[in-house]
Amino acid sequence: MEVKEPKPFEVNDKAHADLFNDMVKVLLENDHRLIEQFLKHTNDAKVHASEIEKKKWNDSQSYKITADSGRQLINVSTDGRIFDAIKDKGTCTFYAAAGVEDSPASSNVSIRGLQTVGQENIGTGFAVDSSGIAYSFYYQTGHTSITWTKLPTESDRNRWDNGQLVKITQDNGKPFYHGFSSETDYNTLTETGMYLIYNTGVNGPSSSLNRVFLLVMSYGNTLVQIAYESVYGKNTYFRVLKHNAESWTPWEKQITLSDLLDGAWETPKEIKGNWQEYDPVNLPVKYRKNLLGEVEIVGAIKGGILGNNPVFNLPAPYRPQQAMHFIGVASSIGTPGVPQFHRTLIDKNGNVCVQSSSNNANPTEFITFGFKFSTR
Repeated sequence: MEVKEPKPFEVNDKAHADLFNDMVKVLLENDHRLIEQFLKHTNDAKVHASEIEKKKWNDSQSYKITADSGRQLINVSTDGRIFDAIKDKGTCTFYAAAGVEDSPASSNVSIRGLQTVGQENIGTGFAVDSSGIAYSFYYQTGHTSITWTKLPTESDRNRWDNGQLVKITQDNGKPFYHGFSSETDYNTLTETGMYLIYNTGVNGPSSSLNRVFLLVMSYGNTLVQIAYESVYGKNTYFRVLKHNAESWTPWEKQITLSDLLDGAWETPKEIKGNWQEYDPVNLPVKYRKNLLGEVEIVGAIKGGILGNNPVFNLPAPYRPQQAMHFIGVASSIGTPGVPQFHRTLIDKNGNVCVQSSSNNANPTEFITFGFKFSTR
């Protein structure tokens, strides 16, 4: 740009001429500086703000969600509440010291979080405490506190990933139910699990059982079923299907202590050979058999004839597989201070015979039974 300088002003009045010329020099100097600034601006390659950009800046959100330093916007001290501090603050970041009343973290752990708000008095967000545990939260209009939900941790995820995925019960923990309206085929229950069968079904442990808890354990083609009747609560049955077998083993009943103690007492139909009960009230002759096939005989007799003449006869289910001998207590009357005994035979036909007595003075005055044998 060419700048034309004016000619000096000449007048006869030198004082006025000097003043005017000095003023022109100042104007020229200012013009030169303005021209320099204009040239710098013209040659500046940087893009300057357009009207669109200016409008964008003017229309942008000026609300802060952090402090100017980039740290949290809101600080909640120990004696404060997170809810009170953030409920009307909109989207924001916050920090709550350890021990804050409504913090979900342990009392010795601080927490930092971010709240997002879509409308007044409704907030959601998440937070992470200083031990690394994360939480989500929300509150609604009318709420007076925050609802926190702990988020799964890595250990939680690993535990769930390593957990068993096959159900062995219903979701409520109860056994799978088979009701009265159905007929359960026990052979079809091959998946590991717990079942409650409220019908007699087929291929079960007993046709008389209609309330059974069933436990099934499966390992491929090897299966075990264990059935517990739920009426009396003491009968248990089990069976097995092996991998190389085509059919189940028969149901087996598990013997309990009460089973061993059970067994109704029976009395002989007839006491023979002049024998009679010594004391029918306190020492009656009787016998019984338990589930193990063991027969027990108790009582006392007197007055009969020694030898192989039967005192009484045991029914077929109560007889030993072969003849057996037992020693019992005999009367000591006539042999003061000397214990006496007798020898009794029970043959495989069920004949009970008192063969001999050590008391020669009163051999049959008192003969006791108190022995047990197996029928198997």
